[in-house]
Amino acid sequence: MKISLREIIEDIERIGGIVNRINKGIEGLLRDWFFGGMVMMIVMGCNSGGVKGEGTGGGGGRGLSRAMMEVGRSAERAFYAFIELVADTLGFKVTQDTKRSDVAGYFDSLGGKLGEASEELEKVAKKAMIGVDKSDESKNPIRIAVDTAKEILSSLKTHLESLKGIGDDNKVVGVTSQQDGVAVNADALKIVYKALKGIVETAKAQQVKELNLSSVTLSQASLGVASPENGTKVLATGAAGAAVGDKAVLIVSAVSGEGMLESIVKSKDTDVKALGAAAVADTTPLEFAVGGTADNVANANAKAASVAGGIALRSLVKGGKLASHSTNNDEKAVQSAGITAVNKLLVAVEDIIKKTVKNVLEKVKAEVDKARDPKAVGQQ
Repeated sequence: MKISLREIIEDIERIGGIVNRINKGIEGLLRDWFFGGMVMMIVMGCNSGGVKGEGTGGGGGRGLSRAMMEVGRSAERAFYAFIELVADTLGFKVTQDTKRSDVAGYFDSLGGKLGEASEELEKVAKKAMIGVDKSDESKNPIRIAVDTAKEILSSLKTHLESLKGIGDDNKVVGVTSQQDGVAVNADALKIVYKALKGIVETAKAQQVKELNLSSVTLSQASLGVASPENGTKVLATGAAGAAVGDKAVLIVSAVSGEGMLESIVKSKDTDVKALGAAAVADTTPLEFAVGGTADNVANANAKAASVAGGIALRSLVKGGKLASHSTNNDEKAVQSAGITAVNKLLVAVEDIIKKTVKNVLEKVKAEVDKARDPKAVGQQ
């Protein structure tokens, strides 16, 4: 005989003694459903009241705020609730048809989701203050932790939303045969640099592991083909001079998105300038994004991460175009290099944001658990 959820709830209301056993059963079901890919949030309020009155099963609400209030649940579970909150935004991928405005919209949407997470944390703080003298609110450890977390999320949100104007209605990597390269819009490039740098600095302040900087150069010894530096000519402002898209693909494949991101944020805003001379080992992604003559951008001593970062920025930021030749279907190879570079960078940005949020939630969760621990409550 099947028992409906309504009947179960009615039984719980009548028989308080079986609440704990039912909660344990539901917890097991939630665990199975979550890791099976079907997340279901079942809300079962056991008691009402504040920190002392809600018990160890903890708090009303649902999603992130509920996960934060449940003593005994790991901070990892709270992070999963955050992932569920942003699931419809995460994992954005660029294709040959994606417009730059779509990427800008993705950044804006992700910033909005961080705003929603901040609202969920505010619910946690308000629940923690139920039955507590309002004059003591500023001293409440949960309120302090939540306010700190909200400031961090707000900072990330601001940086992400600043990127909503960096694109245009052109394709991210719209490459045609025999296409001259064009420098990106300098003002938009500075906005991207400031936003990415701000995101990474925020992450470092929250003890997120520092990004790894790649030392791979464009030498034959590093990349295994003759004259791999010619792949950088896709960043020329003008004609590439030869079909070099395949070597651009090789350069991008040699580095991670993390290395590209670190190379970008280690640049300076004064690097938003054209290359007036040959590129060197210290030439930054910002300089490559602006570009120069085909001869100036190509140098074996340049870092692959800087070139790949430049390709990503040239593709993402309005005004920019990658250079291609008319032979060997070069435009397809150049397009592939641009798409791969952009997607690697987006994954790296998304990853560092998730790590930052995870660390922030862990700190809040620790304060919630400390305040709601039955042992601590019993000693008050």
